[in-house]
Amino acid sequence: MTASTFMAPATAKAEEVYVLRGAFDVFSAGMNQMTRRMQARGINAHAYSNGRWSGLAADIIARHKQGRVSFPIVILGHSVGGQEASAMANKLGQAGVPVALVVGFDPGFAAPQPFRYGSPRVVNFYIPNQPRGNPYRSATGFGGSINNVDITRFTHADHVAIDKDPQVQSRALAVVYATVGK
Repeated sequence: MTASTFMAPATAKAEEVYVLRGAFDVFSAGMNQMTRRMQARGINAHAYSNGRWSGLAADIIARHKQGRVSFPIVILGHSVGGQEASAMANKLGQAGVPVALVVGFDPGFAAPQPFRYGSPRVVNFYIPNQPRGNPYRSATGFGGSINNVDITRFTHADHVAIDKDPQVQSRALAVVYATVGK
């Protein structure tokens, strides 16, 4: 089954929000919570298992060539999904598909790809000086802004709980709501 089986609307909606969970899907319950909250506001948001980003990106690129992509595109990712969010934004941007916003939640375990294309705005909620989460970085060619937010300044959530923390969720969703206008 392809990603378009799940996402591609017959008629375009106002936006496409892709939520990428972390390893094994069990540690990213907060990503599902935020997806439901966005859906309750009428936002076209869907959560996916990590590892799906490449297929989702290929589907978006194919639909973009057919004029069937809704904008803005927003990508959120926790842990491994946060690593994949930067890769997905880069792949879309390189193919000429604009991504309006990327929101990361302690991307880890390996450092995510530096942003080269894809999104003019990147916000990352992370925990510094610990082995799992990582800040986002830019590379040559990136013309946007990256805001790495140290959550230890306002909460004590750990890597597993960061996406479930009410303060982190509130700040992340405010950025998404402003981007999609809902």
